[in-house]
Amino acid sequence: MSEFSLSKYLTTFQTTEKRSYLPVEDASRELNTIIDRLAISPEQINSDPEIFESLTDLCHGFPHLPMKLQTQLTYLVASFVTNVANDISSTLVNKTSGDEIIELIANWKIYLEQYGYLMHVLLTFLHDDIHIAALQSSNFARGVGGSSNKKANTNPNIELFKRSCSQIESIVDAILKILQLNLSRIFQTTPERDLFISLFIRPLYVIVEVEPIVKLNHLKSFIQRALALSVKNHGQSSAIKASIMSTLTYFLHLSHFNAELLHLLNEQYDYPQLTEDILKEISTRVFNAKDTTGPKAISNFLIKLSELSSHIMLRQMSLVIRLLNNSSITLRCSVVESCGNIVTAIMKNSELLDHYKQQVLVLVKLLEERFQDSNPYVRTKAIQSCIKICQLDIKINKVRSNFLLLAIRSLEDKSSLVRRNSVKLLSKLLLTHPFSGLDGNQLILTNWKKLLDEAHNELDKYQENNENYDISVNNIDDDIINKDVTIDMDVNTKNTSSNIINKNGVETDEANNQLSNKITKLKLMVAYFEEAVEFISNLHRAIFLASGLLSSRNRNEVLETMDFLVLAGTYSLEPSGECIKHMLHLVWMKGATDEGTSIQSHLMTCYNQLFLTTPPEFNYKQRANYIANNLIKLTERSSLADLASLEQLLILMHKEKLIDDNVVVVLWAIYNAASLTSSMEEKTQIHGAIIIIGMLALSDSNIALKGYVTLLNIGLGEIGMKDMIICRYSCLALERMTPENNLSSSHEVDMKHDEESVKKLYSIIILYSTDPEYYPMCEQAIRTLFRISRTPDKIANDIIKEKTMMTFGSASEIDSVDNQSISRVTSLSQLLFIVGQVAVRTLIFLDSCETEFKKRKHETEIRNSKDKEKVKDAVVNELNTDEADESKDNELAMIGGTNEDDFADAIQVIKENDLLFGPDCLLGKFCPLVEEIISSSNDRYNDVMLQRTATLCLEKLMCVSSKYCEKSLPLLITVMEKSPDPIVRSNAVLGLGDMAVCFNNLVDENTDYLYRRLHDESLMVQRTCLMTVTFLILAGQVKVKGQLGEMAKCLENSDQGISDMCKLFFTELATKDNAIYNGFIDIFSNLSSDEDLKKDSFKNIIKFLLSFIVKERHQKQLSEKLSIRLNKCSDQQQWDDIAFVLNTLPHKNEKITEMLSEGFKVVNARD
Repeated sequence: MSEFSLSKYLTTFQTTEKRSYLPVEDASRELNTIIDRLAISPEQINSDPEIFESLTDLCHGFPHLPMKLQTQLTYLVASFVTNVANDISSTLVNKTSGDEIIELIANWKIYLEQYGYLMHVLLTFLHDDIHIAALQSSNFARGVGGSSNKKANTNPNIELFKRSCSQIESIVDAILKILQLNLSRIFQTTPERDLFISLFIRPLYVIVEVEPIVKLNHLKSFIQRALALSVKNHGQSSAIKASIMSTLTYFLHLSHFNAELLHLLNEQYDYPQLTEDILKEISTRVFNAKDTTGPKAISNFLIKLSELSSHIMLRQMSLVIRLLNNSSITLRCSVVESCGNIVTAIMKNSELLDHYKQQVLVLVKLLEERFQDSNPYVRTKAIQSCIKICQLDIKINKVRSNFLLLAIRSLEDKSSLVRRNSVKLLSKLLLTHPFSGLDGNQLILTNWKKLLDEAHNELDKYQENNENYDISVNNIDDDIINKDVTIDMDVNTKNTSSNIINKNGVETDEANNQLSNKITKLKLMVAYFEEAVEFISNLHRAIFLASGLLSSRNRNEVLETMDFLVLAGTYSLEPSGECIKHMLHLVWMKGATDEGTSIQSHLMTCYNQLFLTTPPEFNYKQRANYIANNLIKLTERSSLADLASLEQLLILMHKEKLIDDNVVVVLWAIYNAASLTSSMEEKTQIHGAIIIIGMLALSDSNIALKGYVTLLNIGLGEIGMKDMIICRYSCLALERMTPENNLSSSHEVDMKHDEESVKKLYSIIILYSTDPEYYPMCEQAIRTLFRISRTPDKIANDIIKEKTMMTFGSASEIDSVDNQSISRVTSLSQLLFIVGQVAVRTLIFLDSCETEFKKRKHETEIRNSKDKEKVKDAVVNELNTDEADESKDNELAMIGGTNEDDFADAIQVIKENDLLFGPDCLLGKFCPLVEEIISSSNDRYNDVMLQRTATLCLEKLMCVSSKYCEKSLPLLITVMEKSPDPIVRSNAVLGLGDMAVCFNNLVDENTDYLYRRLHDESLMVQRTCLMTVTFLILAGQVKVKGQLGEMAKCLENSDQGISDMCKLFFTELATKDNAIYNGFIDIFSNLSSDEDLKKDSFKNIIKFLLSFIVKERHQKQLSEKLSIRLNKCSDQQQWDDIAFVLNTLPHKNEKITEMLSEGFKVVNARD
């Protein structure tokens, strides 16, 4: 027996350069010799010193061996170790006598140490190989992952890695055999045992530092078992603990490895002490502020451990919670997420829940507190943990109620991430609510309040009749009330409340009498209904707050809010209807989320789910009726903005084939059912049907074309004469029979029908009606006339003349129309409205003529440039065709010989001179009349509607000619300033905005009058003015001078809508060439000089505006400009205002700081 010192060999190896060992000469022969000697018995390694030395030399020269010999050597050593371990194990199991074992122990120790040393050497070199292979291979992950790419699999580095892993696996398998032995009997002292086991533990932990190793599940499992055995059977917890704490600090990928190792120890080896010790150690850790790897690795470890060993981690949570005081956001997030994982895991196990109920409630309380954390990411983690808890079947009503209130509060959080997750929590709370009643799971507040009242009445009746059995609800066990109480409702009985029973049963004392049981049960019902009413009421508040998030810039937040509102709609929550209608406006929102989901497509999905999805048992007729009725309901009580958005959405949905032809057939059938005796409900249905038809016609003009005759007979017939809404939208559908981009072929119907439709339009335009809906109907009818008529200008002239005769004719001629007296004032109002609308449509008609001319000329030039000869031949041939073709050729000839500029000039002359100042102009003859009506102080023209239509007519006439605009502009400004009617003032603002687009040079000098309306006494005028000015500025139609200060004051408007609109304006303005920075000094001067502006409002406005000045250069320049003003202040208020801006700006320097401190002294001296 030769002497062998493990510590000596190990120290020598560790202090020697690994690659400095010389290669073994004729290594193959040496290895074969060793195999021959040790094949008989592995114990022969100690019989001849040369065998061990030769084997050691081969292991030391491992890097120099050929690949085949490396593999043979590894498997040789591993198999020898396995055989030795098996022999030792069988000897100990067979209970050999004590004396014999004592004699064998010395030999076993040497065998194990020698083979252990050899394995340590091999593991060291194999680690070097896999480390080099992982570093040098760029496509390493694909090759290891089993890619089918042959080139990747033939990469030498990948081959080296795979071969090395296979060898490591065989060695670890042998190590497991050793660790299963009772080493304390072989190694008499603890240091000897620890030194021996360290031969394996240290190299194994070094090996797993190579990240790809951890991704090989089989090898990872082997290594974890080896480490777990060393802890459980051989007292290596201190060494493993040190290794875990060390790797957690530096290696992110080992976080999950270590957590899985501890879970293995806890579950399979029943050794939770190491986990508890490590958690204690982590709770005392202090991290450097610049260290990011350490906190992140420990965070991943805590989260994974909380998922795997929740009940073990729960015992030490009182220590782990200390990390919430750490400045690292990542650590705080991990603790919060761990709390959620623990609570979720414990609640899934009823036995654990009974044992740890109080601890779980403490963790839930901690999650609720984290809703107020200073960091949004921590708050988000708290919300996400609550979402996990709400997914469980166990329903703790008190906890759910708290979650709901916290989620509602978080909807107003500054962080979009927190708001978005709050909406998710609300959705989860709604999906898993525990309340069921007469309507199933529906949450209609009025129904639940009715049930509550009935339960109260029933309870009061019992208590009045049996005062001795009065039981306070406070005496009922909270646990009973908090249980998941599900109620069955017998709808066939007369007394609903008396038939409500608890499915799960209520445990009561057998000694209680039946009456006491009844009262107790009723009290539980009351408590149940009260919780339901409170839950629904809170959801109502949540819906109102969530609807405000639809305007968020964060697309993901908008999508989550949409899903929540759709879910609220499915549960019949009353406020969801209006909010879902408000969602319509998202159809104009562009862009998509990071996942590629666009707002428009998701909106279509939501509306398809809500209104176009039918029960599966419906046939195609029932389906069409159901969808048609839902679409009609969408038009009820809708504003013009709602209808415009609905129209755009339906166009998109029709193009996606979500609305089929059967639905259109049903809509036409509803429209055809119109009659003079239709009830109000039927009229509402008919109105909705024709509105939807007109919307769908924009997507497919054939939809309107199919009902052409019906439109004329109903909408423009006797029924339409009596119902202006049907008439208006029938005109709209008639207009949309022709696609807007196909003006040249706009006449899809024959001449006879064309003439008939024009006559019908003529009749309804000159119709006398006292219905206020006449005006929008008339506007649409004139628009349709100019669209479908071949000579709209002539027909419009005839209409104006006849309406003039009806208005100013003799009394005998106009006494009655259809047996009703005519008011000249009303008729004059309608006449002026027609005149103004004809003027506008004539301008549009002329512009369309110019556009069509340019289009045809461009097409002609293209054809001429391609083949002039073909064009000449075509012209010659067409001269011999019919009269219509000849007219077309003449037109083309005129186009070819006319310059575009000449044609445009001709159109401009018509606008400027002929329409209002020409010898035969009809519109111009009404200008003096309109001016007289507006400017006259006579009571003769003081009718409200007459003044409104006259003002509108004046504005439209002013848009025709710049000369007339210049002449009448003072009159319009006077009306805008002094008219007592807010509608007139609003219309004047809109008209001035239109003129700013048409004749910019005329209006630009008078924009101050426009800005004054921002502070009009009427909110409607303020809102109209703000929208108009917003458009003009953002579109570049007016120059921004010093008026931005007036706009800024709207930020503090009492009306939230105006304030939000103004914020949106400045947000958009900030994207245009540093506009806010350039105008800030003027804005500041305006605000500072306004004595009526409150100081708090001034500060809020300045803070908001400064948030857009983010460039450091601009901040510095602005500070310098204001610092110059600081010394020129005449009073303390000016100084305070400038000082506030300088203090608010992020840029600071010593000079400004010194001036601010000195300024106070100067001001005090002056005072």
